[in-house]
Amino acid sequence: MNKIDVKPKPFFLKKRFLIPFGILLLLLIKCTKTDTSTPQNKKVSIQTEKKSEEKIDLKTKLENNIKGIDEGQDLAKNVKSLDGIVIVLALYKVYSSIINEGKSSKNNDEQELAKKLEKKVIDSQVKTFPKLRRIYYELIKEKLWVNDVDVKILGPNNKTIQFTAGYFASNKNIQETQTTLHEMLLNLRFKQTQYKWYSGDDEYTYYNIESSKDSEIID
Repeated sequence: MNKIDVKPKPFFLKKRFLIPFGILLLLLIKCTKTDTSTPQNKKVSIQTEKKSEEKIDLKTKLENNIKGIDEGQDLAKNVKSLDGIVIVLALYKVYSSIINEGKSSKNNDEQELAKKLEKKVIDSQVKTFPKLRRIYYELIKEKLWVNDVDVKILGPNNKTIQFTAGYFASNKNIQETQTTLHEMLLNLRFKQTQYKWYSGDDEYTYYNIESSKDSEIID
């Protein structure tokens, strides 16, 4: 992660713009949990599904997953929470595991099916990740609005997220916020975060995020 400071900013703000760090940090943490072990109620169903899949051969497993993607709906369609985002990321991890298993197989049919599944998963990720980033933006925007933090998402594929608040006149606050958000932004494949201390500011501090491309299969 590379940090580039455009220009240090003076810290002489009116009291109404100051946000208690503890409050803001708690709000940010709620928007940054990235443990891809899914929420308990969803985790049980996924584990049950995985156990049932272990009982069938790899070829059938690959065929079923290919069919599932072909028949499935938009993965981001019904996502309305952070838990929903985590579930989609966990699903892509499951796909990755099956693909790697198939590519490592000595059976030619299984290898070809793994390549076919890989292509379909890549196509799905390219469509889904921009939507997940926008959903995350909407969630965090709603949570931070009450603390006078404005959030914007930028770029044709929603890869840049921008935060504006008097709170970000302090470089220390910017750094701590970036550290809190980094893992989730990385997993959602954002490429940059920007911090401004007021909306009319032409200068801002930004961090480049060395995230994977949307087309790269989740490890």
